Amino acid sequence: MMKKCLLAAALLFPALALAESNIGIVYPLKALQETTAVKGKMSALEKELAPDEEKLNKLGMEVQELQAKMQKEAMTLSPDQQEEMSTRGKQKMLEIQSLQRKLQGRAEAAQREVMEDMGPKFQQAIEQVAKDKKLDLVINAQAAVYVGENAVDVTEAVSQQLNKMK
Repeated sequence: MMKKCLLAAALLFPALALAESNIGIVYPLKALQETTAVKGKMSALEKELAPDEEKLNKLGMEVQELQAKMQKEAMTLSPDQQEEMSTRGKQKMLEIQSLQRKLQGRAEAAQREVMEDMGPKFQQAIEQVAKDKKLDLVINAQAAVYVGENAVDVTEAVSQQLNKMK
C-alpha cells in the first residue's frame, strides 16, 4: 500500500510542477511579420517583384482576350489563323508559368533570407521575453493542441524585443 502511495505521489509531482509553471505561447510568423526589419524587407521585395507581377497580369489579360477572340470569331477564322492564335495563346501560357515560377522562387528565397537573418534573433528575443515575464516555458502556439486561458501570449512582446535588437 505504501509503495502505491509513493508511486502515485511520484507521478503526481511532475503534473503539479507543470501546473504551477508559467507557460507562454508565441505565434512565430506573426511575431516576425510585425517587426520593422521584416516589414522593410517585404516592402522591398514587393517593389522588386512589382514589374514581374504587372507583366503577369498583362499576360493573363492577353490570354483572356485571345480566348474571347477565338470563341467570337471561330467560324470566320481559317484553320491556319486558328492554329496561329492557339500557338500564341500557348506561348503566352508558357510565359505565364515561367514568370509564376520565377516569382515563387524569389518569394521563397526571400523567406529563407529572412529566417536565416531573423532566426537567431528570434530565439534571443524569446529568451529575453521569457526572462522578463518569468516564464518557464514558451511554445509555438501553432504546435499546441490546447492552449488554456492561463497561457501568456508573448507574440507582441517578442516583436517588440526584435525591434529593439540590431
